Amino acid sequence: MILEVLTGALVIITAFYAWATYKILRANENVVDAMREEALATTRPYVVVAPVLEVDNPIFYLRVSNTGRISAQNLRLTLDKSFFKFGEKSEARDLASFTAFNQTIDSFPPGADITFALAQGFKVFGGGAENPDMPQTFAVTAKYEFSGRTVEEVNRIDLRPYLGADIPQDAQIRKLKDISESLKKIAASASKSP
Repeated sequence: MILEVLTGALVIITAFYAWATYKILRANENVVDAMREEALATTRPYVVVAPVLEVDNPIFYLRVSNTGRISAQNLRLTLDKSFFKFGEKSEARDLASFTAFNQTIDSFPPGADITFALAQGFKVFGGGAENPDMPQTFAVTAKYEFSGRTVEEVNRIDLRPYLGADIPQDAQIRKLKDISESLKKIAASASKSP
């Protein structure tokens, strides 16, 4: 009888150890998967599409960049709406008709940028109502491949938060403009002197 109780206890302890070992194995597999995903996240390409403003320039630009560490392969960019550069309605000025949005880019390396001028802020926001030729919101889809994986990301472009915002300024550029104006005044007054 004691032998049967000990055998039963041993079976229970063995089952517990088997269950605990299984749980540890699953936890280790999850850690390895998380580490693999983290390594992938730090080494993969990231195609970012965003509006940008340059210093002392009222023109909106659309910039497509690879901020990742490897090339994006077979990059396909598509627009959900037409955007006519500077509101000039012709097929030649429609971003949706540009090569970058109609043909596959075989390889888009890390650090690469493609920039498209859109329009000045006063044109995009002028007239009070949204101009369908220069939409204030649109989406750019980037579909690309890397390491046997395919990624499709929708980048929603929203220019509306810029309404009423100031154009980025550079203090050094302002000072250089002030110096230039001062030199023009000095040259003008020097030319008037006998």
